[in-house]
Amino acid sequence: MKAIILLIVMSVLVTSCYKQGKIKVENRVHNSKLDNISFGNVSVYSSLLPGQTSDEVMVKDKKESFPLIRQLEFYMEANGNMVYLKTKYSYTLNSDETLLITISDTTELINPLIK
Repeated sequence: MKAIILLIVMSVLVTSCYKQGKIKVENRVHNSKLDNISFGNVSVYSSLLPGQTSDEVMVKDKKESFPLIRQLEFYMEANGNMVYLKTKYSYTLNSDETLLITISDTTELINPLIK
């Protein structure tokens, strides 16, 4: 009985040290597929065709880490060509929030491999 109570107390303590947020990504780029999409070191989705929206991905981190401020990174594939890109600006994910990031034809992107 003591072990069960101790286990419950430990789980409450561990989970209270962590917060979570959710991310969804929407691909609104015409004729381009987005692959290997990530928000910092969090993998968001493997592949999105034009017009698709990813499922919600839960991001858990230490309470003091929020808000998480990151760029969205992905490979964009169009007409048989693929290029690695990042959003020019960072997005802010607050705890207990669902962040929807829409990548469209007008989203400012950079290729970090080109200086």
